[in-house]
Amino acid sequence: MASELSITVSQFLELSGPRPSVISLTSDQSVGEALHTLASNKIMSAPVVAAADVVMDSLAPENARQYLGMIDVQQLLFHAVRILRERIQAKHLDTDPAFKQQCWELFQEMGDELFEAELLNLCGNDAGIIFPGWWTEATLKELISVGFLRADEQEAAHEEQTAHRVLICNSSHSAQVDGIISQSDVVRFVADHPNCFEPGVIDKTLEELEFLAQQTPTEIVSVNQKMSALDAFELMERRGVSGLAVLNDEGQLVGNLSASDLRGMGRHEFGDLLMSVEDFTLINKDQVQGYCLPPDATLDCLLQTFKEKRVHRLYVVDERNSPMAVITLTDVMRLLTQTSLACFLGW
Repeated sequence: MASELSITVSQFLELSGPRPSVISLTSDQSVGEALHTLASNKIMSAPVVAAADVVMDSLAPENARQYLGMIDVQQLLFHAVRILRERIQAKHLDTDPAFKQQCWELFQEMGDELFEAELLNLCGNDAGIIFPGWWTEATLKELISVGFLRADEQEAAHEEQTAHRVLICNSSHSAQVDGIISQSDVVRFVADHPNCFEPGVIDKTLEELEFLAQQTPTEIVSVNQKMSALDAFELMERRGVSGLAVLNDEGQLVGNLSASDLRGMGRHEFGDLLMSVEDFTLINKDQVQGYCLPPDATLDCLLQTFKEKRVHRLYVVDERNSPMAVITLTDVMRLLTQTSLACFLGW
């Protein structure tokens, strides 16, 4: 594998240029405050650190603000959807206008309850892995394999586990977060350093790289644009995905629904979840084109699109604009860590 993947994490941070400071939340903040912070900083997640009244690790420096877990928009979304669904106690939204109006009013009122919940009761480990300070000398390939793809944990658990970001901490015994590296950061770096791949690979098409052979159109998690946003987000949680392809009645891709659509939602806007996916996303065809690629697009085109559009997934579509495959940032991480790309592709 090319030398760029052999650089250390500290070298990666230097080569990546200036990085924004870590945006943290405190455990005593509310969901509403968290959503406002995430939206205003245009980020999807943030570490939650202990408030002043939370007992600290005795080994940590007295003034350290310790990491308790991550909070992200998707967590908050799924929490809200579960509560809302329990309240209306209906498998699917009734078509009766009077009932739908009652649900809308209930959802609007529940915004206050949802927004006032404290983060301490919700934060989890979606970011998952914490890299202590000495991990800055690990290689970029190790960061991808152990951090994002959790190779060691998968082997032990015999199941797939991935993380979208890793945390860099100042020492092996302190959970004070000094930095965050996301899959998006790595993909942007790789887009500018094509030698991370073996010679010639960057010019291979998505079809030649067998992205299309690894899944069938029926395996793409999708929803019709007429489905309610509430039902769609429930499906997203059940299937364990962070985004859904939005299709019209002809099976053509017309949009993408993801947790980021909730990021700027106000406390009295949860009634919007009763809208159709089409109305909820407000995505038009021009915007959708930015998320699509043809099967003969090259790997370089894929990476540059990820970099420019700043999205987490891209759809491969046919001439009818029907989805053939979905490629995520995690798929790029897997491609980078193939021990023998020639073996992987059957060359």
